[in-house]
Amino acid sequence: MKNLHFIVQAKGGVGKSILMYLFALKHYQDPRCLFIDVDASTQTSTRQLKFVHQDQSDVASLLDEKGLLIRDNLLAYLQSLAKEDFDDAYFDFGAPESEQLPALIEYDIPLKAFAEGLGFEITFHIVIGGGGAYNPSIDYLLRMFDLIKTDFEIVVWQSMATFRKFPHLTQELRENCKDSGLAFRRFGDFEPESFLGAEILTGIRKGLALDTYTIGPRLRLQRELQINFADV
Repeated sequence: MKNLHFIVQAKGGVGKSILMYLFALKHYQDPRCLFIDVDASTQTSTRQLKFVHQDQSDVASLLDEKGLLIRDNLLAYLQSLAKEDFDDAYFDFGAPESEQLPALIEYDIPLKAFAEGLGFEITFHIVIGGGGAYNPSIDYLLRMFDLIKTDFEIVVWQSMATFRKFPHLTQELRENCKDSGLAFRRFGDFEPESFLGAEILTGIRKGLALDTYTIGPRLRLQRELQINFADV
């Protein structure tokens, strides 16, 4: 089976593309890993993953010739991907594309049977933002949980930088994931006003590989990967 990792959240600006970047830092030296940008509006991952070999990166547009988002274009892309030689593929879905996934699953096709027919296993990595993004993020998580809880693995990722001023929400999220049997992970505690955080966020925007950072930010990123991405 080939493993597909869908990084999703219908609320924009919560850190999906930073999570994608960190996955890429962890796995880009493995030639059997692919990284796919499914965000037609910003293509953030295309810019941030400049260090990834071109044979390992792609853009999957769900737009038609008029620029309208057609959700089942994802199915056509996945069918074409089944012919490729890889073990793991990471997808960075934009907010509009993420918003279409529940309808695709509920109305268009039994996604589990479709994935199994192509030899795919799918994990949904659902990013949760803090502050004003918290409730919309949770609403999306609950909707996806109701649709796929028995069919696919869900991993909940707390975007730590957005929770810094809301520790009570961190505790609430952790406890709710535990009660629901969902895997809970954290990432991206990069403070933009600190030296290390500012250097890392600038490096992410520039699409830097790990070995091109100066030693301080590089060690901080290595620590991030060791602690939060050790077994993913």
